[in-house]
Amino acid sequence: MKNITQNIKPNYFISKIKQFFFSNGWEPLPYQVESWKAFLNGENGIIQVPTGCGKTYAALMGPLSQIEDPKNNKSVQILLITPLKALSRDLKNSIQLAALHFNKEITVEIRNGDTTPYEKKKQLAKPPNILITTPESLSLLLSNKESNNLFKELSSIIIDEWHELMGSKRGNQCELSLSWLRGNIKNLQIWAMSATIGNIEEAARAIVGMSAIKPKIISTNIQKEIEIISVLPEEETTFPWSGHLGIRSHSSYCLQVSSL
Repeated sequence: MKNITQNIKPNYFISKIKQFFFSNGWEPLPYQVESWKAFLNGENGIIQVPTGCGKTYAALMGPLSQIEDPKNNKSVQILLITPLKALSRDLKNSIQLAALHFNKEITVEIRNGDTTPYEKKKQLAKPPNILITTPESLSLLLSNKESNNLFKELSSIIIDEWHELMGSKRGNQCELSLSWLRGNIKNLQIWAMSATIGNIEEAARAIVGMSAIKPKIISTNIQKEIEIISVLPEEETTFPWSGHLGIRSHSSYCLQVSSL
């Protein structure tokens, strides 16, 4: 990925990002705009806001706007690390929706324990522009002999659910991988996303390591409104107390068949 912000002002990219939001009927939140500006100014840091308030697009849109000529790049450019393998598919869908706004040729793929050997081999031969992975899969990937080529053009790392990783073995594993990547790739920008966490300064410092880089902390006290919608069945029936719904369904089916 080329650093094209040297020739184009960050306001140009922020305007383009906002167009994506407006086209979907959304209004960018102040902390999201602050996050984009911080990334485009070359900063590293952490975004701490409550769950479900748009952290992914706050951290992603800055790096995504910098992908230039995705078809000709031969390396992963944005690495997204998530501890929750089950959410990888949802992350991919959100990223692909935003990627289409910038360039239809941007590729997004997942690499975790569920990825087939064929897909893993294909990713090494032709890396995607954006790779979503877990701490464990990243550690294995870095031990591969092709890891230097795979990440030679890496410019951005985004870590999801940093509060879930901090202080755990998986978190230590993630920090070791970050240390290797920081040591082998120049001008690498790293951002983490987190829900409310008490030791936010220490959490931010763990992302950038013990270097002279001062991490940026972006937070907001958004109060989410909760809307509850009750869903009722079309027919009201009684259910067995012991939870034997399978037996109940089987009995109902047998009665229906016998009446035919």
